[in-house]
Formats: sequence, structure tokens, C-alpha cells
Amino acid sequence: MTQKLQFVYNAETGYFNKLTDFAHKIISPDTYACSLCALTYGKFTMKKEWADYIQQLPIEVEFVYRNEWKFAPIRKDYPVIALKSGDNRIEVLLEADELNGIKSLDQLKEALSRTLESACC
Repeated sequence: MTQKLQFVYNAETGYFNKLTDFAHKIISPDTYACSLCALTYGKFTMKKEWADYIQQLPIEVEFVYRNEWKFAPIRKDYPVIALKSGDNRIEVLLEADELNGIKSLDQLKEALSRTLESACC
């Protein structure tokens, strides 16, 4: 059974939304709504340390905006990290409240590695 790790951001697609998110991260990073974005992205691109970590994971990954996520109608809080199975089942591995409590990239990597170890890989 094929599995895919999904990173679902608390952000929406579209040029205006991306521009607004960018400005918000720069002007008021403490109130930015997506803790996953704040931890894994710099001002313009994904942090190299995070990109390297993602690349070494033993599972395919996918990055999704909340308005594009197939399971969005059943979720209220974002961001989330979920495991999607080949039969379109979804298991949320890290909830928004957990992700919002993580304060560093190292903590995020530790939490994700620990969760993946017990969930799939």
C-alpha cells in the first residue's frame, strides 16, 4: 500500500494570498497563522535544513494548502501533518495544537521522526 506524507499549510492558494502571507511573515511574524510555514520557510524559500530532512525521509511527501486539501471539510484547525494511504484513508500525525507548540526546526524534526517511526516507516 502506497503512503504519502502530507504537509497541510494554514494558508490558501492564489497570488494575493501568497503576497499577504509573505508580508505578514515579515511585518508580524509572531502573529503569523501557519506555524509550519514559519518553522520551515525563510523569507523566500524553504530552509535548506528542512529540505535536506524531507529528502531523506523514507516516504513520498506532498505539500498542500488547506483550501486544496481533499479532507479540508472535516478539519477545523491547521496546519496539520497527515499520512495518506493508497486507499484514500487519512491519519493526522501532528495536529495544529501540537505544531503550534513547536518552537524550533529541530523540535519539529524530532516530533515528526518519532511519529513516523510508530505510524509507518
